[in-house]
Amino acid sequence: MAKTARKNRKRNARRKTRELRATMRGDGKRAKTRNLDVLGLILRNGAGSHGDERKARDKKACRSKVDAGDF
Repeated sequence: MAKTARKNRKRNARRKTRELRATMRGDGKRAKTRNLDVLGLILRNGAGSHGDERKARDKKACRSKVDAGDF
């Protein structure tokens, strides 16, 4: 997969922040719920466990201090 350009990384981060703020206000799209059937298929034993990519990605995400000015 090609590396995302610096300009686009900043643009994507701003868009994600904007969408998160709208969701917290109640204006934006609701967060998607996990499809438990598919999650069960991903995590079941069998041809090697692949783990839960979304959980791992969220766990590794940057968790910075929250400022009052952020909202």
